Amino acid sequence: MLERLSRTRRNLVLLGLALLAFWFSWTVRNVLNPLLFGYLLAYILLPLVARVEQRGRSRRAAVNLIFAGGFVLAALVLAGSVWQLRALALDLLTSHEPTASVSEVVPLHTSLQLRANEFTATLREWGLEVEDWQVPDLAGAVEQARTFLDQHGSQAGRTGFSLAGKVLTFLGRFLGGVLSVLGLFFLVPLYTYYFLFVIADLHGSIQRYFPRGERARLSRVFERIGEVISSFFRGRLAVAFAKGLFLGVALTVFGMPYGFLFGMLSGVLSIIPFVGAFTGFALALLVGILEHGVIGSAWRAGLVFGVGEVIEGYVLVPKILGDRLGLHPLVVFFALLSGGSALGMLGLLIALPLTATLVILFQEFVAPALKQFADESS
Repeated sequence: MLERLSRTRRNLVLLGLALLAFWFSWTVRNVLNPLLFGYLLAYILLPLVARVEQRGRSRRAAVNLIFAGGFVLAALVLAGSVWQLRALALDLLTSHEPTASVSEVVPLHTSLQLRANEFTATLREWGLEVEDWQVPDLAGAVEQARTFLDQHGSQAGRTGFSLAGKVLTFLGRFLGGVLSVLGLFFLVPLYTYYFLFVIADLHGSIQRYFPRGERARLSRVFERIGEVISSFFRGRLAVAFAKGLFLGVALTVFGMPYGFLFGMLSGVLSIIPFVGAFTGFALALLVGILEHGVIGSAWRAGLVFGVGEVIEGYVLVPKILGDRLGLHPLVVFFALLSGGSALGMLGLLIALPLTATLVILFQEFVAPALKQFADESS
């Protein structure tokens, strides 16, 4: 029906439909997010699937093999992290002092206060004048809260309904977020599995609607951009896993409590630059105080995470990300600084693929026009 309209009217209708589709997609973006993540993950895994197929396996066997291997690896990492997280939760309630017998259990507040006293004593031995540090007693704070509620029970009763309403609203939003996360964990693998079988046909059908005169060129450009984006995320995930494994092993070797948990957590969060390093270092430092004291925990955590940052910044990122994106290490460094300055954390995350995409667009569309201009001027 639309093909019977004049060219101008047809183009206006198509533009309206495109705007309507964009509005609808934005409205249901929470539903589309798992679909987009599944497509991106399938595009990232597609070269690995092709490599397995080259060894004589069918597409279905290759996809099943990759999914099984990924599930086993994720299960092992998750099991180790959950095991250490459970032990950490128990130790946060009670802590064993190295000088005490195995059967003697010292409360967490007492253990932290002893470590703080040892640290201030060391500073005084160095000639520094410092005051004693008092560690807040959480148990005492809870008891004070109970006393306050008993003394102001009538006032608490008058505001109870409004407070309960706020709590219920918060719980509703929290449960909605939890369900969304669980939906991502279920839907993303499902969409990824499906896309791995149809992604080639999907790309072919989309290319059919490119303008005929520019079809080959646009297909080449989008293919290069897709390779850049998929290479970046493959590299970013490889860097995160390698860094997390290094930090987990190094923290464990140095005797830091729950080293594997904090190392892998820092590696996963390093997908957003600086966030993973700061979070992992802070957690390892605070928990390590119970085992090695303030100074012992500080130099162990500082050394491990400092070496980890050097390895990531000067070895992993330039070699894995820079080479895969086809960018010089100097360009990588400049792009990260520019992205962080312009958009903060989001800029740090998208700086490299955006830079590589702009380079491709410049090479394909701007550079030929500049060469034509230069030739015409001469």
